[in-house]
Amino acid sequence: MLTERLLKLPGFLYQVGSTYYYFGKWICKECTDQDATDCVTMYQMCRTGGEEPETNTYFQKLRAFSDFALEVPYNPGKIEADMNAVLGSLSDDQIAKLAAQVDALEEDVRKYCG
Repeated sequence: MLTERLLKLPGFLYQVGSTYYYFGKWICKECTDQDATDCVTMYQMCRTGGEEPETNTYFQKLRAFSDFALEVPYNPGKIEADMNAVLGSLSDDQIAKLAAQVDALEEDVRKYCG
């Protein structure tokens, strides 16, 4: 299931329709920061265009935004419950698009963090 995959990954910013969410093993939170959401667009454009150095730059920026968005104290039960609530409210199309973003992140984590 998608929740389990997200809970194993580092925090990252995903676009779900017109809304953006930080999802990851330490975070589930909506994002309204335009600088961060603009980076999602640039990351996706660079990744689609095969622009490796730029893709890595935006990947790292999104990881940093995600780390700065973390909340203390860490509450894994709340994070998982919130994530299940968000994912449960999505359409099949939105789930498929989010899963494609997770696939890309898994590939890029190996590429840029490994």
